[in-house]
Amino acid sequence: MNMNRKWTILLLLILGAVIASGCVPKATVMTYNEAKEAFQKATIANAKKCAPCQYATAEAYLALADHEMKYYWLEVQDLEAHSKMVKEKSLEALNLTPCEKAPAPPPKVEAPPPPPPPPPKVEPAPLAPPSPPPPPPPKPAELPVLDTIYFDAAKSNINPAAAKALDRNGMILKENPNLKVEIGGHTDSAGSEEANMAISEKRAQSAKKYLHDKFNISDDRMVVKAYGATKPIADNTTQEGRSKNRRVEFKIIQ
Repeated sequence: MNMNRKWTILLLLILGAVIASGCVPKATVMTYNEAKEAFQKATIANAKKCAPCQYATAEAYLALADHEMKYYWLEVQDLEAHSKMVKEKSLEALNLTPCEKAPAPPPKVEAPPPPPPPPPKVEPAPLAPPSPPPPPPPKPAELPVLDTIYFDAAKSNINPAAAKALDRNGMILKENPNLKVEIGGHTDSAGSEEANMAISEKRAQSAKKYLHDKFNISDDRMVVKAYGATKPIADNTTQEGRSKNRRVEFKIIQ
C-alpha cells in the first residue's frame, strides 16, 4: 500500500513537470518577457510620476500576468492578453516621460568690469586765517562852535554883547592854534547894495581886529569876507528879523 502511494506521487510530479515544460506556448512566454521588460523601462524612466494612470494599469496587469505565469495550468488562457496590456500601457507611459523639462541653464552673466579706482584724496588746503578788519577811520575831532555877534543899525563898532561873544571865540582860537576861520560880515536890507557891502566888511574887520589885539590871533588865521545883504537869515520886514541879519559869522576853514 505504501509502495503504491509513493509511485503515485512520483508519477504526479513527473506529470506536473511535463505539463510545466510543454503547455505554455513559446510565443506567449516571449510576449510576457517583452511586457515585463517594457514595464521595467517605464519604472526606470520614472513613468510612475509622469504617467501615473498608464503606469498603474500596466502594474496591475503585470501582477495578473505574473500570477498566471506561476499558475499557468489554471489561467494560461489570460496570460497572452494580460502580457500585451502590460506592454501597451508601459509603452504609453514611456512616451509621456520625461515629464519635466530640464531647467534651462541660467543665462551667462558677464561679470561687470571692476570699478575704477577712486580718485586720490586731495586734502583741502588749509584756510588762511581771515585778515583782521581794517581799523575804523579815525573819528574826526569835533570842531568847536564859534558864536555869531550882532551889530546895531548902521554901526560896525563892537558893543558889550558882541565883545562877550568875541572873548569866547578868542579863547577857542587860542587853544586851537591850527584852526583858521572865515569872518563873514552881513547886513539887513536897508540901504543900497554898495553901502551894505561896505558896512558888512567894516563889521568883519572890527571882529578881526578885536581878536588880534586882545588874543594875539595872527592875521593869516583869519579871512575877512563881506556879503552885504545877500544872505539873510531872518525876515527883513520886521525889526527883529533885521537885527538878526546885522551880524558877523565865524566859519572854521582850517
